Amino acid sequence: MVLPASPVPRAPGRYRTDVAIVGAGVAGLYAAACLPPGLDVVMVDKGTPGRSGSSPWAQGGMAVALGPDDSPALHAEDTIRAGDGLCDPTAVRVLTSEAPARTRDLLARGAAFDREEGHDGSADPAHLHLAREGGQAVARSVHTADATGAEMVRVLREAAAPLVTRLAGTAVSVGRDAGGRATGLWVLHPEEGLVALEARAVLLATGGCGGLFAATTNQDTATGDGLALAWHAGAAVRDNEFVQFHPTGLAVTGTWRFLLTEALRGAGATLHDAEGRRFLVDRHPDAELAPRHVVAKAILDTPGGAWLDATGIPAHQLEEEFPTVLHGARGYGFDLATERVPVTPAAHYMVGGVRTDLEGRTSVPGLFAAGEVASTGVHGANRMAGNSLTEALVLGARAAEEIGRELATVAHGDLGTPPPMADDGPDGEALADLRNRLRDAMWRGAGPTRTAASLRATLAALDGLVGELGPVREDATSVELSHALVAARLVAAAALLRPESRGGHVREDHPDRDPAWDGVHLERVRPA
Repeated sequence: MVLPASPVPRAPGRYRTDVAIVGAGVAGLYAAACLPPGLDVVMVDKGTPGRSGSSPWAQGGMAVALGPDDSPALHAEDTIRAGDGLCDPTAVRVLTSEAPARTRDLLARGAAFDREEGHDGSADPAHLHLAREGGQAVARSVHTADATGAEMVRVLREAAAPLVTRLAGTAVSVGRDAGGRATGLWVLHPEEGLVALEARAVLLATGGCGGLFAATTNQDTATGDGLALAWHAGAAVRDNEFVQFHPTGLAVTGTWRFLLTEALRGAGATLHDAEGRRFLVDRHPDAELAPRHVVAKAILDTPGGAWLDATGIPAHQLEEEFPTVLHGARGYGFDLATERVPVTPAAHYMVGGVRTDLEGRTSVPGLFAAGEVASTGVHGANRMAGNSLTEALVLGARAAEEIGRELATVAHGDLGTPPPMADDGPDGEALADLRNRLRDAMWRGAGPTRTAASLRATLAALDGLVGELGPVREDATSVELSHALVAARLVAAAALLRPESRGGHVREDHPDRDPAWDGVHLERVRPA
């Protein structure tokens, strides 16, 4: 573990800083870059530097109203329509109105977003090339070919590197003082074991929970850690039944589904059934560019499977605008330039999460959340394409500003005693088996389609896995599985409580949206 002069070690295995950020994706990195100067910041990262979480893999782009036919008001209208009756209009207005300024800030920091032909050297945001994605009435997504997240992470890592100290490890729990304020983290380091990280503020920027499902576009590390950390710390969680399943994961074997960006459909790719019929034309006025939950449900309802046809996109355009998906699909034996490829929905984005206000504050003082882990009210029941990176920027910056204001009057508190950890438990092979069974149970019972019976069966299976895991031991895989089980149970329990289909939550036993549930959010706090 590399810890330079700041933060200063107080004792072996015990460290002190001003701000602890858990997660090193766009939300965490941008928050670090936006914190007031002079603060000590430690970033807890359980992944590989520069490749942590979902941010580096984000393909399509970042939704920002910059085009001549667009406006923040139209961006807000599209966002609310995709959110299926559950968006907070104030949160949406904040997102859409502040996104252009945050984009200009990224450009000033050196982001190499694609520009319109003939404007390669222009610094004017009006000359950015915009892609159209699902749910967008007009082309709105700022992008770098089909590797937008990787470019944003590159820029923000450069901005944050001089400002933070990276601490490799897995966050085990949030420490709180006698008054209930978050006072830091207990972190399991791969070499030093359990260490204490005292902090005056904690920001969760841990991403989502796609790794809970047997088919996902996320990395294995997306296990809902932040949701579990907040739950155990006593913070309110909200809307956990809403998990977005991306319609077009490449239908190959294995857990990870290679993502075929929605921008392909924005460029003209179409979806077909086994007989070659475009089945979405009669399903929604926007056809293949309908909101993601509509497209995913249509694919699942199509007998014999679905195929994405991008052969109508010129070969040079595929090479220039979609090199990631073009070469990635070829690695699996498919050529987007010459053939239709099989696609299937896969867990993609955690729409619900830890309840926060528009400054990133959770219900626990001193504990903040931003990015995918947070439930801000922006996405409602289903996220519009392109809004994830936008929210990470806008709300990450707002959380940083609020943390800076609070720390002017907040001192360090007592982290308390370390969490209990068992000396023994399931070994690596047994833990892997438990993880696979968790994923299978969630996919079968709480995946793209659900029923009361399937959800009850899932909850029973999860309870059984909790018993088999037993007390968490001082092992990163054991800790991660424990977090995953907490997050999975929150998702399945919330899904059982909402007897309707809305957005990313599809109940086969309640197939219609129920107006009685308009504006109703399911919020829970762990019993004391």
